[in-house]
Amino acid sequence: MPGTLQDYAQAVHDVITVCRDGEQGFRGAAQAVTAPAMKEMFEQYSVQRGKFAAELQAAVKALGFETIDPQGLGGVLYAAWINLKGLATGHDVHAILVEAERGEDWSLKTYRTALGKTLPPEITSIVQKQCEEVQEAHDRIRNLRDASAPPSPSKDAPSAPSGPAPQGN
Repeated sequence: MPGTLQDYAQAVHDVITVCRDGEQGFRGAAQAVTAPAMKEMFEQYSVQRGKFAAELQAAVKALGFETIDPQGLGGVLYAAWINLKGLATGHDVHAILVEAERGEDWSLKTYRTALGKTLPPEITSIVQKQCEEVQEAHDRIRNLRDASAPPSPSKDAPSAPSGPAPQGN
């Protein structure tokens, strides 16, 4: 393995950034919901993502390299968006879960991109473990989103007529 960060610096930086963004985004989601169980879940994921970023930064430092700590600006903006959406939808849990899942989709893409790079084994094992936990969070959020979705119109329900109304002669 080469002794420089050139091969994997961007991938690791992107994962740390997406963790910081997730930390802020989940904090915003926790503020946007009123249901205590949802609030607690989002707060736990926020703490988890902060720990993920710190874990990766420590592993990179242990290899003798320095990392920059992104502030999660994208996450701060995303948190503000989720808060705004929460206000606009009356703190609709489903709408907030939709946004949270969208963020998790981005996180998974970032992790998978990093895993496609040549990383030191120490970093690969951390990124792989974290990716699995992000996938679990994604699946949980997706399932909650699906369970909270408004009911779709039943197939048995009469449908509105399509086209113009018949004309009487």
